[in-house]
Amino acid sequence: MMRHRLDDHPNKRPRAPRSAVGAGVAAALALLGCMAGADQTGGPPPAAGLDAFRSGFYAFASTSCGMCHASAQAPFFASRDVQAAYTAAKALVDFANPTNSRFIAYAGNNHCGVANLCGPNSGSPAIVQQDIVQWANAETSPGSGGGPPPAALAYLTASMAIPPISTLPMLTAGKTAVLRFALSNLKPGVAPLANAILELEIVAPNPTEYRFTNPKIGGSTAVVQLTGLHVLVKPSAVAGPGGEDPNQGDTWDAISASIRVSTLPNPLPTTPLSMTPLDTRAIAVGAYSSTGALNDTITVGFDVLQ
Repeated sequence: MMRHRLDDHPNKRPRAPRSAVGAGVAAALALLGCMAGADQTGGPPPAAGLDAFRSGFYAFASTSCGMCHASAQAPFFASRDVQAAYTAAKALVDFANPTNSRFIAYAGNNHCGVANLCGPNSGSPAIVQQDIVQWANAETSPGSGGGPPPAALAYLTASMAIPPISTLPMLTAGKTAVLRFALSNLKPGVAPLANAILELEIVAPNPTEYRFTNPKIGGSTAVVQLTGLHVLVKPSAVAGPGGEDPNQGDTWDAISASIRVSTLPNPLPTTPLSMTPLDTRAIAVGAYSSTGALNDTITVGFDVLQ
């Protein structure tokens, strides 16, 4: 079975006859939550576990199971809202024994009546087992609160709420929104940047992805050498600074640039600053929240500022 990332095909779902999935399947799947060892704990999810879920099992489930389990039939482990899907799926997995997951059994028992999706020869059980094991490893490994961990980054900005993705300009709109971080809140502080700001431009190329461009730092009172810029995103309910997108969000990790002395305009414009960006490449980061009720947050980290 071909496996696709969600952001490659955000609106595509495989078709299946609705008559193939009866009420008996819904009842059987509902019993999954009662299996021994299923995780029923609450509280904010660890960022590393959520990342592993999104890039692995969720990428499979959203394309292969979404015609039923996105919104039509519980459990909603393929919901378009990643955090809601995570919560639904986590209740059905025993992370101490991930290979015994009922998800693996259902991936090959032809319960949906579409043999190439969930038949015994579909290849789905092997994919699901790999994804569930990787997810379990992320949930149970030390330091599962997100990556790279804060200790790996020498400097961190304060966290900022990302506007709901539905309100951001689309990629084809010909304009961007701007996010600005006051570097007076940088931890630890850097004296020449005490009154400076970091600016990122942001658009939404599709309903499940952010695209960041043109990182700029204005208002420095001395030349500062910057190495490594890391964009960390997480759901607002998750503790910590968040993690980098493991698939496509690390392009700026290798930035090495000089922050030049500059004066910020007063007042600041609502449009992007007119100055040379630190890097001209774009990075894409998967969104966790697709609704206004569950906004994501962003933190930016640096390896070196000297």
